[in-house]
Amino acid sequence: MDTFVMVMIGAAWAAIFSMLAWGAVSSWRTVWRDDGALPIFGMAARRGLALERLEQAPAFYAAVRRCAMCREKQRCGDWLARRTGGPAPECLNESYFEAARLSSPAV
Repeated sequence: MDTFVMVMIGAAWAAIFSMLAWGAVSSWRTVWRDDGALPIFGMAARRGLALERLEQAPAFYAAVRRCAMCREKQRCGDWLARRTGGPAPECLNESYFEAARLSSPAV
């Protein structure tokens, strides 16, 4: 019985380690496969938000991290390249942009 329990505990730890390793590899692949240009800066500029003001917000670094890990950066890049007034693609940082827009002074 002790051997069975030890094997099951070892298998559980191996499964946990495998899931963590898969998550880390998947995240790194997402970050490394793009060209390093994050669309968050272009998206902010298209919304009329000043980068200097965005960088002062505490949530800025979390927003950059969300953008870096996003799998839809290509869609945002395509939308920015088209320069049309159509609707922006769905963005994980939409609430951040909205909060930044509301907190920025009227020009």
